[in-house]
Amino acid sequence: MWPLLALISAAIHAVIGSEYMRFGTIPRQFECYSCMSLSYQENWEHLQFMYTTPKVFTNRCNDPFLQRNIPTVLCGSYCASLLEPNVEGGVFLGYKYIRGCVDRILRHGFNQSALRTHRFNQVDQCRSLPRAQLFNPPRGVDMPVFGDVQLCSCYGDKCNGASGTSGLHHSLVPCIAWYLFAFTWKYLFTDPR
Repeated sequence: MWPLLALISAAIHAVIGSEYMRFGTIPRQFECYSCMSLSYQENWEHLQFMYTTPKVFTNRCNDPFLQRNIPTVLCGSYCASLLEPNVEGGVFLGYKYIRGCVDRILRHGFNQSALRTHRFNQVDQCRSLPRAQLFNPPRGVDMPVFGDVQLCSCYGDKCNGASGTSGLHHSLVPCIAWYLFAFTWKYLFTDPR
């Protein structure tokens, strides 16, 4: 009976994975995709004071399932995706994307108080917030920031590629673990007669 418990425990660990088990902690560095939508490069002379140069400018950064040929950076904190509305002539054309390590997206960094308040540093999530609340303004430069942006945070290698798949994985894990536990309980503690 105890070998079965050991087998089920190993199965739970395999399903949950070490990334879920270290929820909220950062034991090692992650690889994060590093890219920006091509439209950022077209206006880089104005944007370079706000953003850090990514590994690549490409519209493949807009692809939620990007995987191949997008470079990565090592990250000691957590990965992030920043979605900004792409508006031309008052017409909403979708979103522009920035993906990278949260510490290396903005030249002056994110407002750490806002990141802690909204728990970006603790759980995988996406939230729309005012840009002025999230961005640290450059010192000595009067640069107005306005509008909302969507910031997504995640822990794990290349987790900032597929929008929502990381969240889906983490919502399924407790369900699978519960079913494995219920099966084990029934098998071990019910009378076989």
